[in-house]
Amino acid sequence: MMKQTIYAVFLNVIIAITVVADDKSFFVLQNRLKKINNFYVHFIQKVVNSDNNVVLEYHGELWIKRPNLFNWHMISPEENFLISDGKTLWFYIPSIKQVTAYRLQNFSDNIFFMLFSSNNIYEWNEYTVSQKGDFFHLIPISNNFTLKECRIKITDQGTIEKFSIFEEKGQRVDYCLLDQNNNDIDISKFYFAPSKDIELDDQRK
Repeated sequence: MMKQTIYAVFLNVIIAITVVADDKSFFVLQNRLKKINNFYVHFIQKVVNSDNNVVLEYHGELWIKRPNLFNWHMISPEENFLISDGKTLWFYIPSIKQVTAYRLQNFSDNIFFMLFSSNNIYEWNEYTVSQKGDFFHLIPISNNFTLKECRIKITDQGTIEKFSIFEEKGQRVDYCLLDQNNNDIDISKFYFAPSKDIELDDQRK
């Protein structure tokens, strides 16, 4: 149940993704992403239905330190945290004082980690990449995905402005990223140690 909640936090952003490694656009995208070793943004996340109406809207902030460290802080409408310390993925809901711990490696092949935190290009082998200016379109080769397309806007300086997930049934999730800062981030931002008053659901076993 809690794992399904994590998926809901990302609203289908946690989708396995790999990319055709001989595509020129793929290497351009990789080179731009490699310019981001530390990354902080405010984000606005909108879920848009097939009629192009916004049905859900979220606000939060995100810290990333390559490789494999991130802190996803959803501020509204309900506060929660998704924190990776490089080995464990912590999903914490302050309002109910509950945290669930997962092995990070169980999520290593999803789109969020692929694009924003992982440095392993050899996992990208089942998607094609095309480029239109600063927009990169990632489309699955197989029909076995609910994902229809992933679209990211990133400048040649490594500034990520937009990120969208398009699903088969016409729904999409849009992310607008604001105030990107690439200054060094203290490692403590990616550390989580549950206190005694927090209920721990440990799924790492």
